Amino acid sequence: MLVLAIDTATPAVTAGVVELTADAVLLRAARVEHDARKHAELLMPAVHAVCADAGTSLRGIDAVVVGVGPGPFTGLRVGMVTAAALGDALAVPVHGVCTLDAIAVEAAGEGPLGD
Repeated sequence: MLVLAIDTATPAVTAGVVELTADAVLLRAARVEHDARKHAELLMPAVHAVCADAGTSLRGIDAVVVGVGPGPFTGLRVGMVTAAALGDALAVPVHGVCTLDAIAVEAAGEGPLGD
C-alpha cells in the first residue's frame, strides 16, 4: 500500500510517499521545502516530485495522510484542503494525524526516517 503524507503545519512544506508492508513502513521518497509564506505554491510540486521519485503516479496512491496541526491557520489549511481534494479526486481515504505526534515518532527513531 502506498501512502502519500503531507504536512503544512510548520514553516516547512513536507511531502512523502511511504510503502506500508505487513511488517514495515518503507520510505520511498520525501521532500521538505522551507518557506513559511509559500505553502500553496510549494505543496503540489512537492507532491508530484515525491510521486515521481517513488516511481508512481498520483493514481497509484492508496491513501493520504495529512498533518492537522497545531500550526498557523493559513499554512495548515493549505495541506488539509489539498489532502481532502486529493482524497476526493483519487477516491482514497484521507487520515489526519497530529503534527506533533508525527514529529515525536520521528524523534524517537520509530518512523521511516529514523531507521
